[in-house]
Amino acid sequence: MSGLVRKISNLRVGTKGKVPARPISPAASEIKINEKFIPVREKMEAENISQAAISAFESTFNSLVAGETGIIPEVTISPAGGLLTVEDDIAPNITQNPSLLSETVVLKLNGGLGTGMGLDFAKSLLPVKGDDTFLDLTAKQVVKMRKDFGTNVKFMLMNSFSTSSDTLEFFRKKYPEIADEKGLELMQNKVPKLDRETFVPATCESDPSNEWCPPGHGDL
Repeated sequence: MSGLVRKISNLRVGTKGKVPARPISPAASEIKINEKFIPVREKMEAENISQAAISAFESTFNSLVAGETGIIPEVTISPAGGLLTVEDDIAPNITQNPSLLSETVVLKLNGGLGTGMGLDFAKSLLPVKGDDTFLDLTAKQVVKMRKDFGTNVKFMLMNSFSTSSDTLEFFRKKYPEIADEKGLELMQNKVPKLDRETFVPATCESDPSNEWCPPGHGDL
């Protein structure tokens, strides 16, 4: 919070001389940040977003208001040493045990729209190999794994409010055997978009859904 603390210049009161400068205390700065978050909290609570998700977003919000960017300069990152390699360190020690697949979940992160590419649907629905989309390839991999190992490996998608309907409709049409499975979808939370100058929740009267965005894979 030190970035928020501002020093008050010396003041002269009447003829009694100078009043010593007093910086705003960290506690006072904290109060100001908390006050800024009030409309954000109220908006999230109105959408029945969990308190855990609200608290997580509040922490990020406080960092934003304090001027933090979340950027890690590359010069501060050191290469990792002593990493294991699949070929030399891992593969020789692996013994296949298909029974473990019954305790395994294949979880695909699927919460993003292709807005950066001018799309308004889940980017996983883009064709990438012939007529197959990313989701086609994923579904085929799951189906083949189940067939090869004779085990119904659990499959889940971590969707967002932006991708849920498109994705579930895709599976209903092309892979109904997967679409009918219980617990196919793990839904991300959502967080409000903010005005970059005032940090108040953004509004879009023509389409209120544009006032929200997925919190990203960190929500996992």
